[in-house]
Amino acid sequence: MAGRMEVVGRVSGRRRWSDAEKLEILAEAFRPGVRVCDVIACREVSSSLIVSVA
Repeated sequence: MAGRMEVVGRVSGRRRWSDAEKLEILAEAFRPGVRVCDVIACREVSSSLIVSVA
């Protein structure tokens, strides 16, 4: 295979989220019928950052 191939991994380092972005991610994660793990993968956030408090 000729040419160049690049593998892009998860975002490294610390990211800063605005309050609006945090609320958007949480609303998406806990929407009925949505799996939290899918939102985590799509948004590339750590599972430890999304916590359900009962």
